[in-house]
Amino acid sequence: MRKVTGSDPDAFFASWQTARLASKDLKPMGAAGLTQAALVWRHWLAFCTVHGVAWDAARSLDVARFCQSIGPRSSLKKTSPVTQRRYWRVLRDLYEHALVVGLVAVNPAEGAQPPATERVPSLALSAPMWTALHEGLYDGFPGGDDFKARRNRLALLLMMRAALTVREIIGLTLDCAQPCADLASSSDGSAVLYLLRVRKAGGGHERVLQLDPQTSRALHAWLEVRPVGLPALHPGSRLVVGDRIGRSIAPNGLYNICQAHLARCLVEKGLLDEPNPMAMLDPGLLAHMGPNTLRNTCIAGWFNAGVPSPRVKLVSRHALCDVDNGGWNITKSPCQSQKESSCKASQAKGRMRRPRSSMP
Repeated sequence: MRKVTGSDPDAFFASWQTARLASKDLKPMGAAGLTQAALVWRHWLAFCTVHGVAWDAARSLDVARFCQSIGPRSSLKKTSPVTQRRYWRVLRDLYEHALVVGLVAVNPAEGAQPPATERVPSLALSAPMWTALHEGLYDGFPGGDDFKARRNRLALLLMMRAALTVREIIGLTLDCAQPCADLASSSDGSAVLYLLRVRKAGGGHERVLQLDPQTSRALHAWLEVRPVGLPALHPGSRLVVGDRIGRSIAPNGLYNICQAHLARCLVEKGLLDEPNPMAMLDPGLLAHMGPNTLRNTCIAGWFNAGVPSPRVKLVSRHALCDVDNGGWNITKSPCQSQKESSCKASQAKGRMRRPRSSMP
């Protein structure tokens, strides 16, 4: 391979890419990551050209200014610290390679690290908000009872009633849902209760939940319209899909479903007003609400109802359930004034029998 020089930034990037793909010490980088790195590199070279800076003579101040200059996709928003740090990490890695091949004496990205993302506490909604979200699943629900409405209602209930994560919902397949064999069923599905086999994201632990009547009805209604995918459905087909073709729903699709439901219900009930001293919730917090907010509130409700921590742990597999300390550390939203229920860890050592109810 020919010698790389600072006068040929494209050759340098190709050299970095080759070294990055060959590295066994770093996490593998796929095509999307390489494309992102190439985009950042082009933006950085353009920045250097505009400011009359040679890329191999850049200083930490230049890198800091570049990160601060990154524009958001929407003019209505500001660039997030997450985006700034992503750009910075790419430059840091590129200049680490430049150090190795002798093109720079120091890494200018060091010392120019953007501030860490402001940590927003996990939210658990107040009782009025939670009631509004449940009522909104049927009253004025967008689409009424069509394909997307049934899909969206089921996805929301799986988070709000069974505390499933986004990855768990995406990982569900048709064979994960089975009617309870020992329960009578009716022709309209109103009396059918379902078992749901939930696989832990990334493999490993698997649990079986008995869904409550409300979620079971939503699942039954969805299964009536789900078999429209191409090619022909098989038991391993995704349960929750993004469209009628049967393509898997993406994480941001579930996030958008949650955001739309939260915004519609909280605004309609007057629980999310314009900023004023009497507002129940700062509208700015809506941007931080999503699937985890619904799941957190579901789990917080179980704790507040006095459900022992071990049982919640078994049902939800929630990382925030501190079983050892017999407590929980989900931060309630500012509008909540209820005291936490005193939930001591159960002393029973016997394992819970399956299936486990999704409502402990």
